[in-house]
Amino acid sequence: MSAELLDILVVGAGPVGLTLASELNRYGIACRIIDKDPGTKTISKALILHVRTQEVFDAIGAIAAAKSVSVPMRQISLRAYGKIIGHLHAEIADSPYPHPIILGQDRTEHVLEEHLHQLGGRVEWQTEAIAFEQDATQVSVTVRHADGTEEVIRSHYLIACDGAHSMIRKQLGFRFEGGKYEGEQFIQADAKIRWTLPKGISHLFLTREGYMMVIEMPDDLVRVFISLPDHPADATVDEHGASDDAPSLQEVQDALNALGGVDAELYDPTWLARYRTSHRRADRFRDGRIFLAGDAGHIHVPLGGQGMNTGIQDAFNLAWKLAYTVQGKATPDLLDSYNAERVPVAEALLAGTDKSYRIILHPNELKQNAVRLLGPFIVNQQVVRTKLMHTLEEVDISYRDTSPIVEDHGGSGGAGAGDRAPNATIVRLADQETIQLFDAFRGTHWTLLLFTGQKATAETDQKLLSIQQKVSKVYSQLIHSYFVVPDLLPPQGLSGSDSILMDGEHFAHERYGVASACLYLIRPDWYIGFRGGIADRDRLMDYLARILMING
Repeated sequence: MSAELLDILVVGAGPVGLTLASELNRYGIACRIIDKDPGTKTISKALILHVRTQEVFDAIGAIAAAKSVSVPMRQISLRAYGKIIGHLHAEIADSPYPHPIILGQDRTEHVLEEHLHQLGGRVEWQTEAIAFEQDATQVSVTVRHADGTEEVIRSHYLIACDGAHSMIRKQLGFRFEGGKYEGEQFIQADAKIRWTLPKGISHLFLTREGYMMVIEMPDDLVRVFISLPDHPADATVDEHGASDDAPSLQEVQDALNALGGVDAELYDPTWLARYRTSHRRADRFRDGRIFLAGDAGHIHVPLGGQGMNTGIQDAFNLAWKLAYTVQGKATPDLLDSYNAERVPVAEALLAGTDKSYRIILHPNELKQNAVRLLGPFIVNQQVVRTKLMHTLEEVDISYRDTSPIVEDHGGSGGAGAGDRAPNATIVRLADQETIQLFDAFRGTHWTLLLFTGQKATAETDQKLLSIQQKVSKVYSQLIHSYFVVPDLLPPQGLSGSDSILMDGEHFAHERYGVASACLYLIRPDWYIGFRGGIADRDRLMDYLARILMING
């Protein structure tokens, strides 16, 4: 048995476990991460990093490496039953990462493992968790190393990132509710392509048999992904739904040409796969000192490429809460918010992907004609395009109705407590450097934004200064405060502060819907924890006292 009582043990070194371990190391938490596999993935699997996940990579310090090995997805051509119905421009206006990027799970894992190494951590490969038990103070996990020796690792917390067939979830007795998609299969190929459609665009085809996508990848490859009726087979399926009866390249090419009405040639394949998938969710993501994240807690039909992204965001949500709890910066009740916030996200994801898949699967002639007739009109509506992109890119995920650690008292017409904090371009007064609001958030701290409003007075400025001083006196080690001023010159009452952000173009005030002076408190995961007006100072202090320990 290990004599050391570890802070946290992470089981599973896919994108979710690597994100979690990296974050824990960034916060200075003693953790180990183990995986029964010999190393990171060597095939692409999950392709896409959506906009919100890129913001997460920015926050953890890995975005530059990810972008360097990716290609952007800027435009998607939409075809339905032989007719082109429009082009979807994949762009989110209020993010410095407006487009999803394509790199593949193998490169994502490599980026994250290298990031973990830079932070002083490492994965213990070929180390399998085989049993565990917990009590009120710790979790004891028996692991088997590559040489067959066993070790008992004791830790304050255990995080299961061990996939859809999670041993930990099963031993806890959690339900994994949902089911298989009977009679349906997916075939795919990562290969080079010759055809008459231009490069620089990815393609979605709705067909009578299902749907098909052709997605541009790095290295001049494409991913061809096709849903088809299934035929009974004896193939076995792995934890991600992949079968052992992979299609031939010719089978994928024939299906692409038949369903898409094209004459394409696929060549130089790097990966071929067949999937028979399920949609399932654990009934909860926590039991005592044990948490589930990623596929251990939820799997869904691969529509929209949100599975890996949602898992990475699980890890990002959980990591700061674990770190603050272990370091005595927050009350232990903070950990209860992980289940409250992330289970509804998984529920909505499964419901949305299942509904979308069933709508586009084997549509009758009436539905086909409706899409052909109304599709171009619907796709060209800006409100529809924006809602679709915000949903796919996961920037609309909100905890406002589910979280026990958000509090909203109005004060603006924009994002509320529980919503993702918007970005904006501003100028830091101290050095007159143009920065992003996200630059102010970056770190392990909370961020208090004190908007002076578009009709500020000396009296409101003094009230904001009083709030800032009171918060800093009690929580100086945990909260960074900034005044956001929509003018060309700083107010005289705030001129001595080195924490002024000049919003002369009103970008931040408009993004946050601010007219009068108000407060926004941003959590370490870049979600809004508290919103209120200047009259809500005492409510803000009560909110902080409920969650944080005085100066950590």
